[in-house]
Amino acid sequence: MDLGAVDLYGLIEQLLVSGPAAGATPAGTGAARRDDALAAVAELTRMLEVPAEASDVDLDQARARVTLLLVIRDFVEPTGEGADEHVRRYLDEVLGRMRRDRGTG
Repeated sequence: MDLGAVDLYGLIEQLLVSGPAAGATPAGTGAARRDDALAAVAELTRMLEVPAEASDVDLDQARARVTLLLVIRDFVEPTGEGADEHVRRYLDEVLGRMRRDRGTG
């Protein structure tokens, strides 16, 4: 099995398993609530998972897209104590690189 595929599926699992917290309070002023945003991230992740499993999409492209979803998901509801340590380290690295690229890190 391709190690890149394992990493990708670890990220996908983190996005799918960690749904909205029970009793999450609404945020923002629009129609969408926090649980709506988390559900949307999970749905987009599923849309990426199917072609990745079928090898219909380049794994590097899929990983990049899932990584962006992970950043959005972490903003909406930060990864907590239950998050996989590998995923947390990966997220820290990605955010550090994004901030350096934007000159804000």
